[in-house]
Amino acid sequence: MSEGIRQPVTIPQHLMLARLAQSEQMREFFIQMWLQNPALAKQGGARVANLLAVVGPQSGFPGAVCGADSEPR
Repeated sequence: MSEGIRQPVTIPQHLMLARLAQSEQMREFFIQMWLQNPALAKQGGARVANLLAVVGPQSGFPGAVCGADSEPR
């Protein structure tokens, strides 16, 4: 067996769920930061604008629209 080949590693479900929860918290933090500071959001360009677009018009961000997959907040 070659030394360069590694066996696949299974990530435990509880660890994956914890990382997903942490990612969602970070996402929400940045969205709130951008909503509170539109000038900073504009620096993020189209990618940030697309993220904020699915937040919805209730966010107060100019040009924000509800996306087809967005949930009411």
